[in-house]
Amino acid sequence: MRISVLMANWRGAAFLPEAIASVLRQSHADLELIVVDDASGDDSVAILREAAAADPRVRLIEMERNAGPSAARNRALDAATGDWLAIMDSDDVLHPDRLARLLSAAKALGVEAVADDMLFFGETPDASGRTLLQVLHLTGPMQVDATTFVEANGGTGDLPPLGYLKPLVRRDAWDGLRYDETLRVGEDYDLYLRLLLSGARLVLLPEALYLYRRHSGSISHRLSVAALEPLIAAHDRSAEGQTEPVLVEALRRRRAGLEAMLAFEHLVAAIKGRRPAEALSRLARRPLLARELLRSLGERRNRRAAEIEERHPLSIVLTADPRPVSETERLVAVPPLQAPEAIHPWPPAQQAALLSGLAARHELEICAEGREGLFWLWLVPRWRRAEVVLPSHHSVALPPGAERVSHPSLMVED
Repeated sequence: MRISVLMANWRGAAFLPEAIASVLRQSHADLELIVVDDASGDDSVAILREAAAADPRVRLIEMERNAGPSAARNRALDAATGDWLAIMDSDDVLHPDRLARLLSAAKALGVEAVADDMLFFGETPDASGRTLLQVLHLTGPMQVDATTFVEANGGTGDLPPLGYLKPLVRRDAWDGLRYDETLRVGEDYDLYLRLLLSGARLVLLPEALYLYRRHSGSISHRLSVAALEPLIAAHDRSAEGQTEPVLVEALRRRRAGLEAMLAFEHLVAAIKGRRPAEALSRLARRPLLARELLRSLGERRNRRAAEIEERHPLSIVLTADPRPVSETERLVAVPPLQAPEAIHPWPPAQQAALLSGLAARHELEICAEGREGLFWLWLVPRWRRAEVVLPSHHSVALPPGAERVSHPSLMVED
């Protein structure tokens, strides 16, 4: 079955080559990558034209003017020919087995949409070292209905914001849904909610095979009054006509959360605009905004402190067969490979988060043992040197820069 990977790009030249390469190296080769450049104005189009010339699976669509991620994704939807659709951001990275494992799980579970965990990574420790679904401690598939999805995006502390997910969706389940082109943020959440309200079944998998890059240029972090007002309007359109009591209550709480966010952005706009009377008036009406302002300032200070953290060398061994290692090495045990819909012996998110955090804080030298070690090496966002120990008859692709070695002291079985 063909998978269409849909990618909207705006000024992503710095990360595009890595994102494109991660799609084209997928073990599920029957795919197309449709990239819509949203009038970037940087080197993106040149990079994309070169990629399309080198691989016919890459298709470039150029927008004449910047219209936002929703409009760009709708253009990609119109051009897609796949049986399944996968959304990807142009600054992120996919594990090479991601699409194959998502498709296999969707078929095994008989669902219309399936999403994996997302591994956060970036240049600084505060941007790294965790996954989106880590708080759920998943060891197996978890089905998500519309109510749970809304609750997860309504500020509850028990659930992560599932609107960030990048699911694989069966084309006929998409059923003519379009991205809301009034939205510049939250467009994924809005569409996924409408998908669930239409009856599609979504299952979460515990593996983190989508590497989500966090950096200062990420559009998803840019909240503002102009972005939130259309988001509230879109929420109201989805909520209209819903009668199931638990869902209605979840939608009400979600709207209250959006209104609080809008009030905070109005306060920030007043402060930045040097309108002290307006800022004080807004604080008087909503005293809790002061606490939110202090939290935001604290997060900014922490980010600045993390930017100056120095990386130190560290040698690690990735293996599914725990054993003693030398005093200069650190063992990172990984679970055995199994079907993506199977139950894991422990939550894989904890090891993925550990590797992302180590990569942000250290210059890593990695020894990846066997198929499991290689599988997890692909999830390490950055390293200085990596060697892979495999039986001589195994023919597999290695991450760029990794070396295949023979290590007589290690007995790696099939």
